[in-house]
Amino acid sequence: MIDTNVLWIRAEGALRAGRHADAQIYLRQLVQVVDRIDFEYEEWLRAYVDSLRATGNWGEGMACLSYLGAREMPGPDIMRLYAQRAQAGDADAIRTVRLYAIYLSRAGQHRPAASWFELGGMPVHRAIALERAGDDAAASQLWARMLAGDALVDRDYERALMKINYALCLRRLGHERARQAIADATTSVEEVADAFESEGLRERAFDCYQLIARLGSETRAFENVAEGYLNSVRILRDDGLKLDALRLYETFIAMAREAGEFHAVASILREAADYCTRSGLPYADDLRWRSAEAWIKAATEALAAGHPPQIIENACLAAAEAFASVRAFRQVAEAYRKITTLDLPAKNRERALRLIRRLGDQPQDAPRPMPVPEFLRQLPDYEEVWYVDLAEWELGGDPALVAAGVMADRRFPDYVRRHALLLVLELERRGQAVPPLEIVKSLATVRAYPVIAGLEAMYRHGDASLRESVAAAMGALRFKRSFGLVSQALRDPSAPVRKAAAASVERLVFPHAFEPLRRIFEARDLPDPEAARKAALTAIGKIGSVEALDFLCDRLREGEQPFVKVASTAISELPNSELLPYLRRQIEFVPAEHRAVLEDTAQRLEHRLR
Repeated sequence: MIDTNVLWIRAEGALRAGRHADAQIYLRQLVQVVDRIDFEYEEWLRAYVDSLRATGNWGEGMACLSYLGAREMPGPDIMRLYAQRAQAGDADAIRTVRLYAIYLSRAGQHRPAASWFELGGMPVHRAIALERAGDDAAASQLWARMLAGDALVDRDYERALMKINYALCLRRLGHERARQAIADATTSVEEVADAFESEGLRERAFDCYQLIARLGSETRAFENVAEGYLNSVRILRDDGLKLDALRLYETFIAMAREAGEFHAVASILREAADYCTRSGLPYADDLRWRSAEAWIKAATEALAAGHPPQIIENACLAAAEAFASVRAFRQVAEAYRKITTLDLPAKNRERALRLIRRLGDQPQDAPRPMPVPEFLRQLPDYEEVWYVDLAEWELGGDPALVAAGVMADRRFPDYVRRHALLLVLELERRGQAVPPLEIVKSLATVRAYPVIAGLEAMYRHGDASLRESVAAAMGALRFKRSFGLVSQALRDPSAPVRKAAAASVERLVFPHAFEPLRRIFEARDLPDPEAARKAALTAIGKIGSVEALDFLCDRLREGEQPFVKVASTAISELPNSELLPYLRRQIEFVPAEHRAVLEDTAQRLEHRLR
């Protein structure tokens, strides 16, 4: 165990004596202790920066400054040597130049960052930096050149993203070609989304639909907003992500209300209510009540706009039906009274009056239902996919650049950023001498979504031992995207790689993992099917959701070994007391020889509730 107090005393002594080589040895050990509180860790880093400055080691020094959130970076005079070496083709200098550009961009210095991205041969990053600097004219020219180049051959998704950025630049510039460019970009994204869905890449299709919604929002084209959000909701619903789907419903409702599309608001609220009923969420009545209010608002707007009375009547009837479904009878009567004031055939008004009389003199409303919680009604903060995915593509999985992006992004937890910093420092200090296996292990400790791209690149280009290391590392990265690489590794020609991938599958336990785990279990093209399916079933058993419990019970009903034993063990270890009613319901539907397991688990969960 490292005694940090002793190391700090030695480092301070070496710094006072001007022995920077010795000080850096001690400080390098200190910054590897990533679990310290902020002020202590940052004190070590500042001392490390001072020592690195004194010895002219700006590569590591800039990384530390970026971690600390410094707004000022070394100027062009200091970077001139790196620039000259980069222009001569020095790989380590090119990496340092690119890192410098990333640090400048994260520090908000987008204009100088664009210049250094150009020197580092990163046109996508340069275009993004130019946009952030407000130079849409230069950015649009750069996007246009890239769209006309050869780099996008067979890269339909990246081409669609570039078209979006190009189109939006033209729109901000008020260019005459903006409208056509936006239509072209929308068509491209729709085609890519269809292709992703047909290939089963639902997460990628979701990103595309979010892009369509973003285009609609930027251009105030409500039909695009509707297409994007409704398809996004469909994917979330199909994947069983109930709260995420409801949150996206609420986002679309807010945008439709802002656009004055109250018919759409009412219809979507009703659809969301039906979804809550089917999914067992307790917010259906609140959504129906709000749907009725939206129909009343739609009727009022239609009346003010001079629309035909039949349209207003239909809205009032829809409101009355929705209010009646939540026992808001006073509101039902009010909706029918609105109908009696319209210029409608006599029989329509008489029917409304008859229904009012049937409700009585003073009908009452039931109490307002439980509302959708506020956290589900807040607009989600989705990643800027139109920038992020293009930037990731250009980075090509370069470990130093991927780690630098994580390290300089203060949205990530300090613990994650510190692991990323350690990798950047090591690559700056040792360059290409760092063994690939060591890089894989370091990337796995970062545990942030962007590092998956780095591991994917290393898997594609690595030998069997490196692929095995990557497959083993994926178990630490609990993201749905991890399953893409793990699924490849389960089909790798090397048996050790397949074994490592199966071990990772067993560790990928999180709520959104059910669908990809189910797909692995049901796959019929796996070289080692038993190991992979056992690992997937074991992971499903630890999720603790209703869908997971149903899946385990299905295995008991099928009676196939060794999966019956795995499912039985998982059920016996269920920790989630909220599953108790569902567990009781399953007892009579499983074979008699397995009922004891469910009964014992139900009894154990009952005791926990007492």
